[in-house]
Formats: sequence, C-alpha cells, structure tokens
Amino acid sequence: MNIYRDGGKVDIETIFEAEKDIGYVFPSKYVEIVSMHDALRLENNVFDFTNIYGDRDERDVNFLSFKKNHLDGDIISNQINISDTENFGHENMVLFGITANGDYVCFDYKEDIKANNPRVVLVYHDDFVDNDDGTSSMAINHVAETFENFINMLHE
Repeated sequence: MNIYRDGGKVDIETIFEAEKDIGYVFPSKYVEIVSMHDALRLENNVFDFTNIYGDRDERDVNFLSFKKNHLDGDIISNQINISDTENFGHENMVLFGITANGDYVCFDYKEDIKANNPRVVLVYHDDFVDNDDGTSSMAINHVAETFENFINMLHE
C-alpha cells in the first residue's frame, strides 16, 4: 500500500467514538489502516466496478478524516449526506470515502446492521432511482464484498 498523503495517526478511541455516534462497527482492517493514516489518500486509489446501467466504470477514493473540520472532510459531519432519507439518502450506509466527482464510498449495512465486514458500495451523489414506496434515493453501485477486497482491487 503506497501512501500519497495522510493526516497522521488518529487515536483508536476517536474511531470507537465515531462507531458509537454512527451506530455501526467498522471493519477491523479499515480501523487498522485509518488509525495509522487518517484522511488517507493512496497512490493507487482507483477502483473499477460495473455500474447500475451494466457499464464498466471507475472512480478514485479519498478517505475521510476522523478529525472534525478536516480540510478534506470528516466522517461524522458528512454522514448526513448519505443517511438523510428525506434528501435522497439511505439507511444503514456509512460514508468513509469520497471520489473526485463527489460520489460517496460507503459501507453497506443493509443486509446485516451488526456486520463487522460489510460490503463496499459507491453511491452516486447526482443520480437517483425511484423506490417502490414512491420515494427516490441516490443510486447504489456494488463495488466489493468486503473492505479487504476493496483495498486489494485499488490500482493506479
């Protein structure tokens, strides 16, 4: 894992406090990495996925910070962008990264809210789908089955 830049270490208690505030347990590999490299940006930070339209696509990822008011954004204050169901958000999603075009990289806890190794998804910030209940929400693209799989698929 080649690091382009990071915001230094973050106290593990700060991460646990964020878990408590958000209400989900982060994957252990994620905690291991971000505790050493807050606001991480990797040299190989691009991932490929098949989007909801069946086309191959790619995005980059920059990890959000656990430090409040970080220049690149922080997890707690940005969580509302993904979880506000009144504004096209989703329940049981936890934002951990953002792409250059503003899309959200999230842990998807929809299948199991107690999971400690949820799927990784990309949520379009500007593309919406209609739900069966008549509401609309941001479109979700599957990226990886686990965080470790996600890290392993990153490339230049």
